[in-house]
Amino acid sequence: MSDTVPEIFIYKMVVDNGGAPCVTGNLLSLAICKPKIRKSAGEGSLIFGFGGKKYKEQLIYIACVTNKLELDDYYQQYARRADCIYKSVNGKAELRRSAKFHKGSGHIKRDVGNNFENAFVLLSKDFRYFGNKSNADYKTNCPNLKMLIEGLTQGHRKHHKTALRDELLKLKEEIWKNNKRMKIGDPSDVGSRLACNTDSPSASC
Repeated sequence: MSDTVPEIFIYKMVVDNGGAPCVTGNLLSLAICKPKIRKSAGEGSLIFGFGGKKYKEQLIYIACVTNKLELDDYYQQYARRADCIYKSVNGKAELRRSAKFHKGSGHIKRDVGNNFENAFVLLSKDFRYFGNKSNADYKTNCPNLKMLIEGLTQGHRKHHKTALRDELLKLKEEIWKNNKRMKIGDPSDVGSRLACNTDSPSASC
């Protein structure tokens, strides 16, 4: 993919509690949940996170990936971030006692892998996060996107036509123009125990 034609990933979020994505200061990270997107996306990719039915399919965030870390690099370098919930013990991934998210069993392998082999972390210093300030205004001027979001089903994958890509790129441009701040709102949910690490509808192009 060239810089002018970025790869685009779209998904519906089942939880927006500050864990995935995690926004602190001017850095957005996607370190837990959505393992397929974290593995596939690279620098320059665009990530669009929309709410599910619970959030009325509102646009929660857009992020341009500016860096990608692998293995335990993120957990070594960003230990104080809220989504940095794992630590390396003799090369093995262990949940930190202070972990705010994914305290139940069965998350390690999906999030990072037993030996951090799945620990792909997407970082962005070029994003717009709406959280509880989200809206679904995009449905008015983006008919192809509206149709995609309303029709996304479990585990859905689809390569998008030019018209949809154009809508997504124009939407990003307009949002950047109208929102100088990168963090516009706060997380929609206050419950850190809500499970975000479940399969949710997604698409890529």
